[in-house]
Amino acid sequence: MENDEIKTYFTNEALARFASAQGKVVEKVVCHLWQNKSQPDVVVEVIDNVEIHFTDKQKLTIGCNAEGDGLDAIVYNYKEAAQALEKEFEGKIRVYAIDASTTKMWTEVIGKTLKLVKIEKENGQYKSNAVLLDFETEKREIEVNPLDGIIIDYYDEEGVYQPFVDDEPS
Repeated sequence: MENDEIKTYFTNEALARFASAQGKVVEKVVCHLWQNKSQPDVVVEVIDNVEIHFTDKQKLTIGCNAEGDGLDAIVYNYKEAAQALEKEFEGKIRVYAIDASTTKMWTEVIGKTLKLVKIEKENGQYKSNAVLLDFETEKREIEVNPLDGIIIDYYDEEGVYQPFVDDEPS
């Protein structure tokens, strides 16, 4: 997140979820997307959260915190979320799940171990603006954007990022 004025930090519960996922082998990755169809001619989709499933049946779900200004390691129930949105917005906003395991972004991490979750530390607290997931030879950075939801990028040690979504019009 580029806005340095907003300071949010991970809770101890979130840090414990990250720590418990380290050392586990990735089985699949599911992304939950929000789709806003309140204007019929303009459909907006954003990544609400990314759920990393491990071979021991544990999962790590990274989404926005309750305020929407930082990340959190959340407990997420897709069916409950989908039903609540349907009821509240009468189908104009919905959430759906996609198995992202075979996408270019995630195919190289399937079967790899999540070695480390790296988080920037500031004054003894861990900032919730971004996390770096280290999967042996592959790294992914996840951050939150107030307008765009969850942003997932490849991470390169030299700081060269390859965008997950091409925002340029075709």
